[in-house]
Amino acid sequence: MRTSNRQAGFSLTEMLVATAIGAFGLVAVAALIGHGIQLQANARSSSLGVNLAVAEFERLRTLPPAAPERADGGSLTANTASHFVIRGQTTVRWVVADGPACGPPVVGGPVACAKSITVRAIPRSTLAAASTVQGLVWR
Repeated sequence: MRTSNRQAGFSLTEMLVATAIGAFGLVAVAALIGHGIQLQANARSSSLGVNLAVAEFERLRTLPPAAPERADGGSLTANTASHFVIRGQTTVRWVVADGPACGPPVVGGPVACAKSITVRAIPRSTLAAASTVQGLVWR
């Protein structure tokens, strides 16, 4: 009977290479998971911004015409008194301007004109997209 001195199996070098490849793959997957979580948070902030912009437009629409928030003016790039609000981590700004049409003159009262309102929601995160809603309000 012959006996063989060769033993079947992996050498220490082969095991180290396989372990290094596996560790590199796990680190890459962990980095992808972290990046995916960040992208999901930015998407959530962007969606929240759209909802806040629409809600603020609707709130402005329901205010009486003489309310300070519905006065002409405002800025989409800077906070202006009565034309911005901070909701959580999102800054909401709006601009009110005269619209394209006015109604018939009312005897003894002011002429009612349409108002153009532009609302912009800016999330704190610079990677999340800002949302803009624009519309006309009559009355």
